[in-house]
Amino acid sequence: MLGHGSPYGLLSQGQFPDAGFYIIDESMVPALKNKTSSIFIWCYAGQFVQRHGLAGLCSMMFINEEAEAVYYGFDDIDWDMINQSNERFAWIISKYLNEPIEVLYQKLLHEYGLLARNNPIARFNLERLNLTCAETNVVFKKLVVL
Repeated sequence: MLGHGSPYGLLSQGQFPDAGFYIIDESMVPALKNKTSSIFIWCYAGQFVQRHGLAGLCSMMFINEEAEAVYYGFDDIDWDMINQSNERFAWIISKYLNEPIEVLYQKLLHEYGLLARNNPIARFNLERLNLTCAETNVVFKKLVVL
């Protein structure tokens, strides 16, 4: 699940007229509780995941557009750097999507981490990615040396 959101879920952005304000919200939690390898990438998805005891790869704040970058103090960042971060992130996720979630997470930390060495947007996003385990609500995060 990828898009714009809040701690309360993934916004429908008007793309799903019958869904209301959110396409993923607490009404989806019972179905998501049965999953152990979900991917939740939206701003503050980690709060949603932790509050509901879900499992999977999740983000806290995730910068994917210029207004978000400016809001977080990246005034001198141009769209090319944001686009590079978005494209690399999506490419890595698609490359390892069929792998176990732990493998996908480790590959993402490593390969996106390579970009993060020279791309402050990727570094910001990488620092806010987590892997959670629903049973214990434990967050697993490996230290990435940039």
